[in-house]
Amino acid sequence: MEWTSLYDQYGLFAIVPILLLLVLLCQRYWRNKFTNGSTLEIAEECAMGTKETQEDAAGVVETAWGTLAVLADGMGKGRAGKMAAQVTVETCIEIFTACDVTGNIQYFFTQACNRSNKRVLEYLQGNKGGAVVAAVLVSKGYLYYAAVGDVKIAVLRKRELIAVNEGQTMQTAAAKGFAQGLLDREQALAISQTKRRSNYIGRDAFKNVEMGADGIKLIHGDIIVVMNQGLYNCLSWVELEDNLASSYSCKKIAEKIIEKFNEKPAGHKENASLFVIRYTGR
Repeated sequence: MEWTSLYDQYGLFAIVPILLLLVLLCQRYWRNKFTNGSTLEIAEECAMGTKETQEDAAGVVETAWGTLAVLADGMGKGRAGKMAAQVTVETCIEIFTACDVTGNIQYFFTQACNRSNKRVLEYLQGNKGGAVVAAVLVSKGYLYYAAVGDVKIAVLRKRELIAVNEGQTMQTAAAKGFAQGLLDREQALAISQTKRRSNYIGRDAFKNVEMGADGIKLIHGDIIVVMNQGLYNCLSWVELEDNLASSYSCKKIAEKIIEKFNEKPAGHKENASLFVIRYTGR
């Protein structure tokens, strides 16, 4: 009896650390799960403008280390733009899901855009085409972003819509050149009136990716909106702000914004695409 009692005591001492380890592992799993998936409500919508084809592409992926949403706006004749957008989205997601990128997020964004550019150029084989892209990553309550071209990322907080990126347009390029003393006023004005995009995926002279230096700490109720030029050039900032500030679900908000876009006079409207992402974490 003594030996049995002694065995039971030592057996219990051996089992307790194992049970504690299992509890910690379960806590870590659920913490990761709740930190990423259940703290985000995501909706994506798009609409045709007056163009013959819809050349936009979008994708969302959730991992243990974060959630990534990618929106690409294609350009080019035939299927060149659509394929460039799809290749860009697929490449970003492929790299993101391969391993935990949160150790060096800026490197991830740079690698994803550079590899996308290489793949798009290989696909186009000298034909004209490409895509502009915006990617947002939410990890552990922080927002990280990257953008190439004239795409817009903004955050609605306390009913105020705040742009977090400038966008790589000829207007922003001219303003920077003038501010740095590289352009005089007349040169800057001439460049700012150019309709060409200053940077895009699928360009031989591909430039730097626009990224935030640090993550943006999200608070409960923040809404992240990612939109292409076709949308934000058609709707005013106030119209976007009013729709995003409603109490509807993200899907309903996105649908309302697209309805507003469709109500605008036809004229020359580009395709419209957007993500609406609400952060519900504490």
